[in-house]
Amino acid sequence: MRTVSKTAAKILDTITADMDPGQARRIGEKGGAFMQVVVERLTESSYSVAHYYEQNGDLCPDPDMEFLRLGRGQWAPIAITQWAGRREALRLDGDEKIAQWNPGLLADLCSFTTTWMRNIGRQQDLRGLPPVRN
Repeated sequence: MRTVSKTAAKILDTITADMDPGQARRIGEKGGAFMQVVVERLTESSYSVAHYYEQNGDLCPDPDMEFLRLGRGQWAPIAITQWAGRREALRLDGDEKIAQWNPGLLADLCSFTTTWMRNIGRQQDLRGLPPVRN
């Protein structure tokens, strides 16, 4: 099964460092040149990373991606939500183990994640985040 690139994994490790389940953080200045990044730790091993824009008073994801942390340096995209809806690359069982996957969508989301994480790394100041634990 395909996972995200090492470049994307390093940035995901950085932006999710020291988060407990249920915790969230915003990265970037509100009203700055780039959209803030919102990171949430959903469960023990799943995270959400999103940009949001406001339209008619509603917050809309652009995009909101869920990721499964398989281990240090190993991440897989679970799903992406955009204005057009949600698409799932992975289905997890009740124990957060991979039960099923869509290889084509998984490959597309891994490729997108590399580009998106590179952009986040270039656009946002990640220096103030907690260090990545080994």
